[in-house]
Amino acid sequence: MWGTEVKKRNQTKWIIIVVSVLLVIATVVVFVVAGNKDDNTEETTQTTAVEETTKQQTTKPKPTEPTTVDSRGSTDSVKKMIALCFDDGPGTDSTKKLVTGLKERGAKATFFELGQMVSENPEMSKLIADSGCEIGIHGYDHSTFPSLGVDGTKKQISETAALIEKHTGQKPTHVRPPEGSYNDDIQKLLMDMGYDMIMWNVDTIDWKTRDASAVYNAVVSNGADGGDILCLHDIYDTTADGVLKAVDELMAKGYQFVTISELQAARDKFVPGRIWLSAHEFYDYGSKENVATASLSKTTAQSGSNGNSQSAKSGSGKTAGAKQDATDVEITWPSDS
Repeated sequence: MWGTEVKKRNQTKWIIIVVSVLLVIATVVVFVVAGNKDDNTEETTQTTAVEETTKQQTTKPKPTEPTTVDSRGSTDSVKKMIALCFDDGPGTDSTKKLVTGLKERGAKATFFELGQMVSENPEMSKLIADSGCEIGIHGYDHSTFPSLGVDGTKKQISETAALIEKHTGQKPTHVRPPEGSYNDDIQKLLMDMGYDMIMWNVDTIDWKTRDASAVYNAVVSNGADGGDILCLHDIYDTTADGVLKAVDELMAKGYQFVTISELQAARDKFVPGRIWLSAHEFYDYGSKENVATASLSKTTAQSGSNGNSQSAKSGSGKTAGAKQDATDVEITWPSDS
């Protein structure tokens, strides 16, 4: 009896031992499995994070270009274009005020410079070029090209072009003859040298009025037809003040101010020897047939030592006027939208 009781106790003891061992083994297995799972989870998390970072780096979206800007660059294919052109500079304070103001407004212009003025104010030429505006040639000392002859004109153009390129990095392709004076020999010379001739269809006579309000009125009243080329001078403070006020008003109405090259790209293309009066009126060497003609209600013949005398001809072959006075000449062009 007593032996049987001892035997049962021994069996119970072994059962407890076996169960305890199994519990310990089970506990160890659980911890091992749990540890492996945590390691795998951490590794997976790290891998996912790396992959996500890589994905973000390789799929970073590119900046979207504004849909209103077309292949010509900074010009808008919808808005009407106006080309402001400034002669006789570069000046000093007046030029700086004008260029700085245009840049702040996102407007551009073309400056037809004299070689001697570039030599005197090279930093102003660089300021113009750096602002995004364009620089053309207005001769070296404002002598009229016909009076210089072909050789003299070629010398002045070459010297001025070299100075502009030296101080700005821009290689000019446009020429505006001093006083707007030229003949067939000069036109052929420009064509042979690879230049075109930029005249104008709106003369603000800012050199005569020297009044900011008059300049403003001339630009707003006569320059608000798309495709116009305006004649101005950056050597007067009154011109800078009047132009910037006019730019504010016309830009608010949807106009844009562009360089001659941008105007050409929009309407046609650059052609050496071509004479441009506006985006709608120009003709090539050897042809006096204009692509479009202007309707001149009145013309006035005026001249001045600082003014520009225009000798271009209209489509009918009649002289368009030695001087186009912005207060007396009404020019109507086809829509340039």
